[in-house]
Order: sequence, then C-alpha cells, then structure tokens
Amino acid sequence: MNSTRRSRSVWCLLLAWVSTLALAQTPARLGNLTYRVPPGWTTQTRNGVLTLTPRDLPSGQTAFILLSPDAPLTGELRPWFEARVRGLHGKVRVLNTTAVEAARAKDGSTVLSQGAVVVGGSGEPQYRFYVAGEFGQGAGRRAVFLLYQASSLDLVGRYQAGLNALADSVDLAGTAVAATPGAPTPRPPTPAGAATRPTPSPTPSPGATLPAVRTLNAAEFVKAGGNPRETLIPGEFRCYEERRGDDVARPHLTVQILPGGGYRTSGGGGTFSVRKDGSLRKVRWQGGPLGGSSEGYLGFGDHGQDFSLGDVGPQERDYECYQAGARENLARLEFSLKTPKPGKYPCVTGDGSNKGAGTLEILPGGRYRLGGGEGRYAVDLLSDQNEDWSDLEFAGGSLDGASGSYSEGEDGEREFSVFRPKVTCRLVVKPTPIPRYGTAKAPTPPRGSGGLSGAYASWQADVGGYCGGLCWSFYIFDKNGYVYTDEPETGLEDADCSRTRPNGLPVCEVYSFRGGQLTIGDGKPEPLRKKADGNYDLDGTTLTAIRPVTGLKLGGKYRSFSGSVSPGGMTSSFSEVFLRFLPDGRFSREAAGGASSTFTDNGTSSGTTTGGVTATGSRSNGGTYRFAGNTLELKYADGRVSRSFAFLPEMKGGQPNKGFVHLGGRDYSLQDGK
Repeated sequence: MNSTRRSRSVWCLLLAWVSTLALAQTPARLGNLTYRVPPGWTTQTRNGVLTLTPRDLPSGQTAFILLSPDAPLTGELRPWFEARVRGLHGKVRVLNTTAVEAARAKDGSTVLSQGAVVVGGSGEPQYRFYVAGEFGQGAGRRAVFLLYQASSLDLVGRYQAGLNALADSVDLAGTAVAATPGAPTPRPPTPAGAATRPTPSPTPSPGATLPAVRTLNAAEFVKAGGNPRETLIPGEFRCYEERRGDDVARPHLTVQILPGGGYRTSGGGGTFSVRKDGSLRKVRWQGGPLGGSSEGYLGFGDHGQDFSLGDVGPQERDYECYQAGARENLARLEFSLKTPKPGKYPCVTGDGSNKGAGTLEILPGGRYRLGGGEGRYAVDLLSDQNEDWSDLEFAGGSLDGASGSYSEGEDGEREFSVFRPKVTCRLVVKPTPIPRYGTAKAPTPPRGSGGLSGAYASWQADVGGYCGGLCWSFYIFDKNGYVYTDEPETGLEDADCSRTRPNGLPVCEVYSFRGGQLTIGDGKPEPLRKKADGNYDLDGTTLTAIRPVTGLKLGGKYRSFSGSVSPGGMTSSFSEVFLRFLPDGRFSREAAGGASSTFTDNGTSSGTTTGGVTATGSRSNGGTYRFAGNTLELKYADGRVSRSFAFLPEMKGGQPNKGFVHLGGRDYSLQDGK
C-alpha cells in the first residue's frame, strides 16, 4: 500500500489531516511491511499485532493504533475488510458508523476506510477509524488492516500528527495511489485584491439516498469528550431552504457529520472546521458540495444543535439545518404552529378602537372567507425560519392584494394580523405543548457534591442593555449535588434536577460546597457564607432567598418598562406593560411596544437623515389572578391561561415589599395603590 500517498488520501478524506513530519528513525518491520515509530509513541507487539501508544496520554484516557501484519487476499478487499470490522464490532455496542469509503490506486488496487463510535466494557464511548489496503497481483495479492481508537475528540486531534506520520511511513510494495475521489481539492492561492469566494460546487440532489447513521445527542457527545457548544455533533442534520413557500413535508438537503471532522451529502463529501467569532462559533466547509459556501453560526440549545448554510452550489441557496431528533422535531412543530388552521376567527379593527370587523373563516385548501367574499391565501414558512410567525399573501375576496402574518402562541392563542386594511383576528384553543424535557433521567451527581439547599436569586445593573431591566441570576440548590441556574418559567417545580433536557443533558449543573467555597460545574471556586438574615454572600454578591407568595393579594397599578438602543443610536425598541391588580382577585393588562430605525445618507448617526421606519402596537385585556407557591396564574376573559414564575425580591419592615415584584422575567414597580 505504499501508504505514503494512499494513507494520506484516506485520512484526508476522514479527518483532513495533512502530515508535515519527516521521520529519521530506522524503519522497523512487521510481516512484509516496514514502518517508522512516530516521536513520542511507544510500541508493543503481541500475537503479531503492533500496538502504538502515545507516551503523554492523560490518566484515565485511551488512544492507540493497532497495525496488523499483511495477510493473503484471495477475493475482493471489501468483504475482507467488512469481515474484520464485524469481528471487532461483535465485542462492543456500536453507536454510529460512517459509510465505507473507497480510494483507487493507479495500479487499480483499492484502499477502504470507515469511522465508528462504539461503547465497550468501560461504558464510555470510543472513536474508531478502520483502514484496509491491498497490494500485489494475482496469487500474490495481500491486504493490511489498521485500527485507530481514542476516547474523546480532543485526543483525536491531539494525536493526529503521530497517526498520520505512522501511516505515511508504512511501505508495502511501492504502490502509488491516485487522489481519492470526493476528497477536498486544493485551490491555488488567491491573487492579492482578487475575490476570495471559491467557485460554487454542484448543489446536492435532495432525492438521493444516504447510508443510515445514528445521531448522537448532546449527553452522549459530552460523555465522549466533545463540547456541543464548540463543534458539530456526529450524526445527521436536516436542512430546509430559506425560500418563499410552505414546502416542509421533507428536508431539502441532508448533511451527515462524520467522526473526525468530515461531512457527507448526497452529492459527495468534504471536511469542516469550527472557528471562534467572539463568543460565537462559525462553521467553515472545505471541499465537496458545501465547499465555498458562506460560514454560518453554530447554535446549541435545550433541544440540540442547528446551523445555517449560505450560498450553496451554483444557485447560491441558503438553508437552516437542524440536528436530527429533538431539534428537528422542534423545528417541524414550529412549522406546524405557523401554519393557519381552519376555523372561525373573530376580527377587530387595528386602529386602536377594537371595533368588530366580522369573522375570518379559514377554509381547507388555502381558502378564506371574510364579509361574504371568498378568496385564497398563500403561506410563507421558509423565508425566515427564526421568526415565530409566518407571512401571508391574500388573493381574491375582500382581502385581495393584502398581506399579513399568522402565529400560534404557547397559550393557545391563534392570531391573524392583516395589513391594509389593518385587522386582527384571534381564536383561543387548547395550547400545543412544547417539549421541555427528555425521556432519560439525570445521572447521580459524583461523590462529594452537594451541601446546600434552597432557592436564591441575585441581581446586577443592566449596563449593556441585554436584560431589558435588571439582570438576574438564580441558584436553586438540591442538597444531593445539583443546582438549577436558569430562571424558572412557571415556578420552582421547574428545578426538578432528576430531569434531562430534550438534548439529553441534565437540566441542572453539578455543584460542591467545601471549606466555604462554592464550585458550580467547571467554574472556579467562590467564597460563600451564610448571613444573619438567612441570605448568602457569594464573593460580595447577595443571594436573596426566594420566598413563596401563595395567596398574595396585590392592589394597584404596576409598570414594567424595557428598552434598547443600538450603538450609534440608529435603531431603538421598547416594551411597556401595565398590570393593575385588585385585592378581589381581578386584574387588567395593557401592553405596548415598538421599534424605530433611522436612515442616513452615510449609514451612521453623523449623516443627514433620509428617512426612517417606526412601528408600534398596543393591546389590553384582563381576567382573574392567583398566586400559588412561586407561580402567578392569569386566567384571561377569552379563555387563555398563563403561568409564570413570581417572587418579591425585597423586604420592607420585616415583610416582603409589595411595591416591587418580579413576574415572568420582568420587573414591575408599583405606580399607585398599596
């Protein structure tokens, strides 16, 4: 397999590794092949198989290479290769495999490779790469098999140079290898001042099939040593093109992320890398159908990963890609929520008078009726998939030529907003639940964790305008070793640390409290002490105990205001909410919001104003309220019910201060009343 070029093309296909080492050691021999030991590696031969291990391997981790001696080959290489892979897989649990990739040498011989993620007797995931090559002709044909294994992606990268150096040094019979089909093609340097965008590759065919792969969730990836905030998780991502329309029956593009930094689509494969962009991460694609596409941001949340693709192929198409499983399921649920449902929607005018404007009937087949006239409407789900509404265009009937939007909120309110004529039509139905938790149970925290209990909060001034008010931090401790650090959505019961998120990770973080020092996750220890009033001091910051508000009755008008201005003052936005509570359990709510953008001749605040856009809106409603535990429940007159986290952050005269309340992520101050 003169594997200098053959192995390089295989590993480049899998890992995009390029060797720059020149080894001077005396070649060693294994069977009929020769090789050189990479610097920093030790060797051991047992039962005729060579094992190479890095000397600086961290304690408790594994990384090694197994190189088998050459063996007679009487048939095709692929069955021989697959038989050896099956034999190795028979002793482990296989989580994921890539397709078998083939490279053709100039003499017609073949090199095969495959990647896999497996779980052995230790219970920990391991990354594996298999390579087989043939050499010789006729009755003298022989084959060689190589296995590389590491316990984390970090180690895969750490020892890549040694692995590639070994592969480059193996010499079997001087067979030269042609470039591997599908491998990234090197591009010549770009002349100074020339455009840097590479020539687009063909767009993958959405109808072609791909080998089945198993998609790891975030918990499995973390256990294997990966960081889902830093790089893509091996498995499949389903992509939906950003274009006008509602064609979401199936993905428009599928991208498979392979262990070791490779990717595959129906039109071929290449490699990818992830780079830092401030606090964010961008994905860069090299070679294959995605080579030359613009970099998109990597996102990671409770349901899994997503990323955007731009300028793909000659048509320069754009996509939003969602990790198969919980993340794609959420995207498809959101598509469904933004698709208008048949029904009768009472309408009011949008001029602020809330006068009746008839009933909008949504009929099957994209038809509508308003005021006796029937027409059609078209839905655009795909153009901006990050918004929680869809765009509508009406044709025929009383709304002929009008545009609008449609959305369905978590409280079950379905809303049509029509522009010119300005009309709003709403209908309340049973809410569609958004999955918040996974099916697995969180693992038990390690020994030595825990030591605290109770729920606490701290605040700081919102200097950068990121929080819309005060910036809050939450610490809900479980004495067994978990702490919930998000703001609860509905109440303290959200901090159930036995749960996992849809991405498989626990909803809580592990903490320890030893010697007066609090350590959360992989953060640094901070001094924590109990204060006389029952609160805590965390390195100079007061953690205020969150007390129940069951049965709380409020009286008066409360105001919450938040706003932001962009650097340079070119755009601004605001949100204002008034809640009036009565001691008898009734409430009313008024909300207003808006945004403004200013245009200048040079695009900066120092230029001459050439125009601008301002949009505002308001709404009022009411019903009954009650406080239970740390939850505020609002029952609206139209049938909607909302539940949000609530507590009183301040004490006044030994009693909770009713003049300042924190409700549903917003801070409210009493304007009048008691």
